[in-house]
Amino acid sequence: MADNSINRFLKLLARKLKSFLYAKDVLSFLLFVALSAGFWFVNALDKNRDINVSIPVIYADIPTEIALTNKLPTHISVDIRDEGIHLFSYANNKLKPLNIEVNHKFSNKGEFTVNAGQLNRQLQTYLLPSTKVIEIKPDSILIKYEKLHVKKVPVQLVTKIDLQHQFMMSNKVDIKPSYIDVYGPKNLLDSLNVILTEAVEIKNLKDTTVVTVKLKKPEFLKFNAHEVRVTFFVEMFTEKTAEIQVNNINFPEYLKVRTFPAVVKATFNIGISHFNSYNANDFRVLIDYNEIKQSKDSKYKLKISNNTSYINNIRLTPEEVEFILEE
Repeated sequence: MADNSINRFLKLLARKLKSFLYAKDVLSFLLFVALSAGFWFVNALDKNRDINVSIPVIYADIPTEIALTNKLPTHISVDIRDEGIHLFSYANNKLKPLNIEVNHKFSNKGEFTVNAGQLNRQLQTYLLPSTKVIEIKPDSILIKYEKLHVKKVPVQLVTKIDLQHQFMMSNKVDIKPSYIDVYGPKNLLDSLNVILTEAVEIKNLKDTTVVTVKLKKPEFLKFNAHEVRVTFFVEMFTEKTAEIQVNNINFPEYLKVRTFPAVVKATFNIGISHFNSYNANDFRVLIDYNEIKQSKDSKYKLKISNNTSYINNIRLTPEEVEFILEE
């Protein structure tokens, strides 16, 4: 019974409230309030107002051989004046950075100041033409620096290459640039002999491939490049057999050596593109006096000197030769 009374009361209250809100006088009042608020807002946008904006900054045009040594502000606080409608452009919290161009001639003094006039000129190109700068904080920026030493250092590739069956490297790996200008304190440069790349791992490589590889940068050093372009030359190979004469090295002029046999058979893998252009000087089969002068053995296991990248897996028949020395 009590629940029915409450429900009847709530329904009656709802009807009264609805009747009130839809009454002509109330609707007119609400419309008047909305129009007044709109006129006030439009009027406010037309008036000049002052606001403060925090602008992120970056320091541009600093030469590679220069290191900044003091902590610089990452933002500047700027009081500006403009019409309200234009100030909406600065309401976004993610303002793009202001490039503070450091067009200073770096000398041995070790410091210089970006003054208020320079900051103001750079702000003029950053802000809207109608915006007036009232105050900048800080009004100047002291920049301290030191000149770095430079050293040209070779790049060393860190790689693990897995070639597909019946394929080989047909040329030396090409790294561009192969040397990097490194800037830093002299004591660090003196101990730096190579610049390592990030590791490159390629599986089942079967074609010439070009990759871009980032360099590993030691702390406190600066590079004139941060990555290198690496080319792996790959092609199919086939097997070839050739007769190779045994050559001697490191023998004194008064000694001659005779080997038995004087010519050996070499079987090796060679890149297909070099198969027809192969010549007997592509690699050498050697007997080295420095290795036999203290030996009493009359047999010698032949050495192979191969300076090509398109020949590998050289097998000799026989691997050993007999020799005699003659004065």
